[in-house]
Amino acid sequence: MATESAPMPAAALPDDAAYEALRTRFFHTRVPNIRPARIYTPRTTSDVAKILMDARRNNLKVGVRSGGHLFPCCSLIQSGVLVDTRDLNRGIEYDAQTELVSFPPGSLSKELANALSAVGRFFPFGHSPTVAAGGFLLAGGQGWFMRGWGCTSDQWVEAMEIVTAEGQIVQASRKENEDLFWAARGSGQGFFGVVTRVWARTIPMRRLWETVAVFECTHRFAQILDALLEITDRTPKDGVEVAFATFRPDRDEPGLGEEVQDTRVFIAATALAFADTFAEAAALLRPWENLPDILVQDQIMKTPVLERTWNELFEAQDKLNPAGNGERWQCDSILDRPGVPREELIEAIRPALTDLPSRRSIGCIYVGDYVPDEVGQAISLPQQYYIASMTCWTDPSWDNRMGQWMRGVYTRAAKVSCGQYIADFDGKQRMTPVLSKTALARFLEIRQKWDPDERFIGYRGFSGLDQIQPCL
Repeated sequence: MATESAPMPAAALPDDAAYEALRTRFFHTRVPNIRPARIYTPRTTSDVAKILMDARRNNLKVGVRSGGHLFPCCSLIQSGVLVDTRDLNRGIEYDAQTELVSFPPGSLSKELANALSAVGRFFPFGHSPTVAAGGFLLAGGQGWFMRGWGCTSDQWVEAMEIVTAEGQIVQASRKENEDLFWAARGSGQGFFGVVTRVWARTIPMRRLWETVAVFECTHRFAQILDALLEITDRTPKDGVEVAFATFRPDRDEPGLGEEVQDTRVFIAATALAFADTFAEAAALLRPWENLPDILVQDQIMKTPVLERTWNELFEAQDKLNPAGNGERWQCDSILDRPGVPREELIEAIRPALTDLPSRRSIGCIYVGDYVPDEVGQAISLPQQYYIASMTCWTDPSWDNRMGQWMRGVYTRAAKVSCGQYIADFDGKQRMTPVLSKTALARFLEIRQKWDPDERFIGYRGFSGLDQIQPCL
């Protein structure tokens, strides 16, 4: 526990020169006009404890930001406190004896990749190079090679250091403060503390091998996606991940406006293997070697199996989701309901993936093939397919138009959904389950124990127990 007499870390206040840049430090520029009373960038765990004790004394609500990749910017709380963890406990450390890596919540995926590659180790960090570990792991973490290994929070995270709502510094693991550890892994924006350091197990790093194929699916989306999913079913799960992205052919051409000009739709299929040799990778990716005629007739290009680096994979992710030039992004998603016939699933999600409303918008299917065990962690909805749309534009006058499009296509997609990946939840856009009913009930009980005064209010958006969850 931090001492009451210790000096408080400095805060940026609304009239300070640095305040607005700190307030809007998010992945995109569509930041709501919500103004916290104080913004802190703590450097130590003790700093965080002091901040939370001061917030308690002054009855201020608290939001927490690590990488700023949550699209609705839900860490901003009007007249509250924002704890920005980008400078907190800097340093990634690997222990060769325990084979554990420890890192702060502000560690970016590219930083984790570089640090672990230097010692020949790996654990499934996020796909985007600028996603930070804090928000990624609190959401459960759809990390690399999820098909065989599950969400990163599941079998990879061993312990967390957490500052509670009362300013107490505690360790949480499967053996210590188990309820807090359970709640931290999968409650996302609803978590009721500040994670200040994480310990995760690692495995030896292997080489990365990729094959990519692109098809025009303008008129035969259902047939092409069905064929791609059938190949995925035949692809080994352990050490192979598969993802699909839909896009307009001219999305990357410079000098064009927001409006869709080339109305065709392409779909890219990517299969990535984690293997020591080309022969091993080729065996893992063999289902993608000779494509059926139904795909070949609409094939635009296909690469052989090629070795990749983390930097190359991260560059491809940045190309999908560019930032830094006034981009405004919105995301909605579903997790498919188990048992829905594939034909029905594809028809329900087709508009979300093919009727892309701006030139740089994309659709995404990430194959998770994962059913979490909620006995061990809060994350609890099945994740066979993560299906998302990410719309991109720069003109603020388009905001309503884009929001209406998103609500329309995901109202349709919701009928084949069991809920949503919690990192995408935006109660102002669409209400949908993010935890199973039993996991949510347990989470609310644990939250009440650790934060009875509601210092952290992010859980309120999804706290209703009357949510319809048809898959469970």
